[in-house]
Amino acid sequence: MTRRGAPGVLALLPPGFVEHPLFRQAITHRSGTREPLASNERLELLGDAVLELVVTERLFHLYPAATEGRLTKLRAALVSRAVLAERAYELGLESLVVVGQADALSANALSNALEALIGALYEVLGLDAAREFVAKVIEPLLATKGVDLILGDYKSNLYEVLAQAKLGPPRYEVTWSGPDHDRLFGVELQIDGLGTFQGEGRSRKEAEQAACRLALEALSGPAGPPRV
Repeated sequence: MTRRGAPGVLALLPPGFVEHPLFRQAITHRSGTREPLASNERLELLGDAVLELVVTERLFHLYPAATEGRLTKLRAALVSRAVLAERAYELGLESLVVVGQADALSANALSNALEALIGALYEVLGLDAAREFVAKVIEPLLATKGVDLILGDYKSNLYEVLAQAKLGPPRYEVTWSGPDHDRLFGVELQIDGLGTFQGEGRSRKEAEQAACRLALEALSGPAGPPRV
């Protein structure tokens, strides 16, 4: 995980919130206190539920053409422990979390602390404050990666979009060049009524995904976010 010049987590919180006792509790790992109820575990439970609600709400409105299954996959990717831990690290949360020993500051502890902050915001300031904080945490992922980079599956998305648009299934023609240990694959993807798209990669799957991405961009057009 690497920092990318993102603002620190304190800059994303409402003014004065750090003075509230629940802020301190939200950043306290269970190893950092002798009182079980003083750790962030209860707030993490609450924050997890709030996070799922807010992310689901955001995706529901952002991608009106998405199927339920597609939205579920995207939500799961965005609220995964790995993604939350990376965002927590980017935001410098590891410098704030209170632990009893250094090895307790794991990726899981970071993601839990981030969820606990969401829970504390909800408890202290309500849903709107929690929603605003979650947006600041999640939106950069959608802006820089996009739906399909998060899910890593343009091909499945293309089949769903074509079905919704009542277009026929894509046809693939695969070629390759180079020796076995250094092969370059090419895929020509044809869609009736839309055209032909070329993709390249070090594997057939990679080449297919590249071609499918181009097709999705053509289907999405210049208006609005890509269909999911």
